[in-house]
Amino acid sequence: MSQKKNRTQKKPKSEIKLAEERFQNCITKRNSLNDEARAIRDERNSLHDQRNKVMEEIMKYRDEMKSNTTTKTKHQDARNSAQEKAKKLIELKQQKRKGKKGEKSLKDTVQALHSEILNLEKRRETTEMPIAKERELMDKLAILRRSLDDQEEVLLTQEHLNAEVSELDKDIDAEFSKADEQHNSVIKLAKLNKKLYKKVSNLMKEASHLSTEADKKHKEFVEYRKKADNQHTKAMEMLETLKTHRKTASEERQARWKIVKDHRKNIKKELYDEKKLDTAADDALQQLMSGGKISL
Repeated sequence: MSQKKNRTQKKPKSEIKLAEERFQNCITKRNSLNDEARAIRDERNSLHDQRNKVMEEIMKYRDEMKSNTTTKTKHQDARNSAQEKAKKLIELKQQKRKGKKGEKSLKDTVQALHSEILNLEKRRETTEMPIAKERELMDKLAILRRSLDDQEEVLLTQEHLNAEVSELDKDIDAEFSKADEQHNSVIKLAKLNKKLYKKVSNLMKEASHLSTEADKKHKEFVEYRKKADNQHTKAMEMLETLKTHRKTASEERQARWKIVKDHRKNIKKELYDEKKLDTAADDALQQLMSGGKISL
């Protein structure tokens, strides 16, 4: 039974076999860790690609916002210019209207002069009077006519100014209309930029989240690479140990083989020694001649 048990017992592994197993184990672990590191690296790179696409979209919206801001500034300048023109026209209108206040009294004066001149002319035509009195009346009529001409000229100018004021109202309305149109464009662009800003803000949050996740994946990648490098270092150390064991085993085999070769050489030398062969032949010949038997 004891012999059977001994036969079934496993032969202990050699140092070379143990070193080979440890080496292969380190290589397997290293390769597995490298595969895991590559998978994590791909995930990290995918997150970076997603972030880059988001950043491209952000830059597109920012360029659009910048263009809108430039256009909005132009509309603001045009609006402000129209409002300024309208203000100046209003001031001019107010200045012109100051003279309009005396328009009614001026018309009354002209009418009064007309009436007085008509009365005096009627009096001169219907009433007999001395030459001196008539001359005095004629001088007064001449003065009144000159005064009437002057007042009528002033009244004509005043009426012309009133027509200009009416035109100014149209110009003022036109400028305010321009200003309103430009202001509406400003408001529209401001609202559009507000919407774009909201989109950019949301995209920035998304980009930040992707960066955070990519950083996490990068740290995991570095950790797995370090573990893989450690396993590679152990594998290289085990490989050196394996080489040493193999070299020792090879040297031991060569030493054993040398012993066998030397032993074979000695045996051959003993068996094929010519002097011993000649002596043995002579002994055999003598035994044969003496009638004895030859023992081979």
